[in-house]
Amino acid sequence: MDKPKKEPVTLNQSPDSKLCLNCGFPNRNTDTQCMYCRTSMIEDSGLFNWFRQTYYILRWRWQLKQKRNSLDSQESKPPFYRSIGFFILGVVLSAVGIFVFTSAISQNSFSSGLIALLLVGYGIVTLKTLFSNK
Repeated sequence: MDKPKKEPVTLNQSPDSKLCLNCGFPNRNTDTQCMYCRTSMIEDSGLFNWFRQTYYILRWRWQLKQKRNSLDSQESKPPFYRSIGFFILGVVLSAVGIFVFTSAISQNSFSSGLIALLLVGYGIVTLKTLFSNK
């Protein structure tokens, strides 16, 4: 009972089927054993059974969320050359912004100073998104 054998088909049950609490396999309401893992499907009534079902449902949702997150993290990892490109772009934008800012200060140009701050900001945001996890 540590690891489920199969993922449940849906989280919302249809009225003519019920999920096995051991493996999550959808079974008919008339079945006395799970068709997949042969666990008894006879339900107890009462508060203990409600807690047990709630636990298994929440466990399934957590496992599905963990699996979805692991699949998202595997797919969203950019290739190495793209990471290098973003790093170079961030450094170049920041360097050009600093250069334009120093020349704007020496020429007392307000508009060039604003453009320089935008360039530095874009460079910093590019580097920050590159090094942040999500």
